Parts: sequence; C-alpha cells; structure tokens
Amino acid sequence: MIPETRSNRVFYSAKWPEACPKSYRSVTGILDKYGVPHAALSSTKDIWVRDFMPIQVSPGWFKFYHYMPDYLREDKQYERRISDPAEVCRANGIHADDGISGICIDGGNVVHGGLKVIMTAKVFEENPKTTVHDLSRLLEMHFGASLIILPWDTNEMYGHADGIVRFVDDDTVIMTNYHQFDPKMAARFRNILKAHFKVVHELNYNVEHLSENSWAYINWLQTDKVIILPSFGIPEDEQAFRQIERWMPEYRGRIEMTDATDLIQGGGCFNCATWTIDNTKTQLIP
Repeated sequence: MIPETRSNRVFYSAKWPEACPKSYRSVTGILDKYGVPHAALSSTKDIWVRDFMPIQVSPGWFKFYHYMPDYLREDKQYERRISDPAEVCRANGIHADDGISGICIDGGNVVHGGLKVIMTAKVFEENPKTTVHDLSRLLEMHFGASLIILPWDTNEMYGHADGIVRFVDDDTVIMTNYHQFDPKMAARFRNILKAHFKVVHELNYNVEHLSENSWAYINWLQTDKVIILPSFGIPEDEQAFRQIERWMPEYRGRIEMTDATDLIQGGGCFNCATWTIDNTKTQLIP
C-alpha cells in the first residue's frame, strides 16, 4: 500500500469550509505554506471523506468498498448523510477499481504503512456473512499487505483504527493515550501491536484534568511534506507536539499544530476530514 509518507495531494469535502471554517482555513493555509496541492470534493454529504473515498493500494490503483456504516444507517436522521463513493468519484473525475465493493468498510478503519494495514475487528461485525478467515484473506489480497486486527472497543461506536494508532514506519507505530481512558483495552492493543512491530510508542499526558479530546492528536493529517496536528487550547497540546516530534524524526521542523476545536465537535479530526493520495505517477486524479 502507499505509506502516508508518500501522500502528496489532499482532498476534502466541499462542505468543510462552511461546516468548520476555522479549521478549514488553518489547515489549507498550512498546506499552502508547504506547497501541498489540495482541492475540494463535490457531491459529498458530510465532511468525513476519509470514511468513504477509495483506498489507494498502489500509485495508479484505487479501490472502492461498500460504505454503509451502522452508526448512520440505523438512524433515519443520519442516513441522509451517507455519501455514495461512486457518485463522488464520478463528480470529481476520479477513477477507481471496484475490487472490494462487496465488503463493507469504513476508510477510517484502515491505517496503513507500506507492508502492513491495521483495522479493528468491527470490520468482521459489518460483514457477518463472510467468515473471519475468508474476510481476512480477501482484505490482505486486495490491500497487498499483512492485516493486523485490533479488538473493537464497543464503547466507541465508530470502531476506527485511525483513532487508536498511526505508523511511523513498518516497524514502528504510535498509539494514542488509550491507557489513560481504558487500561485493559489499551493492554490488549499493546500486546497485539508488539507482536508485529519492534517499537510501540504510547502518548501520555501529565495533566491535572485529562481532556476527553486528548485521544485526537493521533488523528493527524500527514503528507510527504508536513504533519498537521490538532490543537484544542488545552495543556495536552504542547505535550502531544513534543512527543510526536520526538517519535517522528523525519518530520522534525515540518510538524505544525493548529486549532481543531470546531472539527472535534463532530467526533473526528484532521485525518477523518481529509483524503490523501500519492499523485506522482498517476493521471487518475485531475
């Protein structure tokens, strides 16, 4: 798969500027500063484009999947917010292969490096007609990467891996501060990850009152030129920046932090609101 260190173009919903103007302006301003091309996607029904846009598995190869999240489809109030990935791609001149269209996935539950991909077990709950063995085999075949499955914390309805862990490289990952919310679940994550990675860093905050938003620093926006971390005007901001800067040495001097207080109110952050690709060798994206 395409590691995020090679992502060189950013897309987001055309609804973002109106829905969360402060974070939109600050993020696009940073992208402009670093010369990262970016553009809005029309025909989206909400701002969380990571969840429904195709997954890039190689420079010229994008794959659709079935996007029908239970946390939206089970409530008529939210069902209208389910974007049609094929319609969005057609409207924006994006061509993608339909190789995994029969499998229900949220893009936010696909965290990948070059040779490994991490998902939570919610993907099995969303595809009950396929056995765990068969679904795992299909996902590895389509992604061209080894699949690592973390348990799904059912107290968190989305089940997205991008709220738990991110890659530094194929041997190193960073976990959010799950241990400060649920030590037992964090231990389960840690033990699984340590079986696949040489180094597992864990964010930790030494504060008097831990913010409920402190999980979200892991949901950063990453391109080849810059990492954009969210900030919330809380003591954890600086501590998160220093830890991530230390653990991402290749990005030292190219890590920015900017306000995400409007975006986090919707339950997601910068990774959730963006779709990043490697556009170096493909003409699929205009």
